[in-house]
Amino acid sequence: MKRILCCITLLIVLIALPTIQAQPVTGSFSFTLRGYTVHGRIINAIIHNDTTVTATMLVNDYLQAPLGGVAITGSGEWHGTLNGTTLVGQVENVAGIAHPCIFFIFCGHADYIGEGTWTGTLSGTQGSGTFTGEITFTDSSFSQIPVNKPNTVSGTWDSTFQIS
Repeated sequence: MKRILCCITLLIVLIALPTIQAQPVTGSFSFTLRGYTVHGRIINAIIHNDTTVTATMLVNDYLQAPLGGVAITGSGEWHGTLNGTTLVGQVENVAGIAHPCIFFIFCGHADYIGEGTWTGTLSGTQGSGTFTGEITFTDSSFSQIPVNKPNTVSGTWDSTFQIS
């Protein structure tokens, strides 16, 4: 029985391995919004032959607030250029949703969009830097979250880049 269980586990790992490697997590970022730090991942960070840079940012975080928790998901695109060892670019097409829950009884939503700029330096294939931008909630089931009012954010990032 143990041998069968071991073989099945090995088979599942071997089947899942190509899927896991298809979108490698190459870095991370964090930013502060209204006093809370949000963490995310950077995947598919690539420096192309023409010195353009692309990456995808993903947010899947959970924050503990005084009245309950907030699950935050979202994504965005990073586009930029490499000049020597300097990286500069735009953060675009940011969109996501926050799901705040008050006392774990009433859960709602707050849809958001965003944009910004990022800068950094590259050493070999490792890059790091800062970014700034704005996040705007476009819809919310909570009156405490103002809609259509930009919120300034700033943060840091680091990533290992693939060279194409």
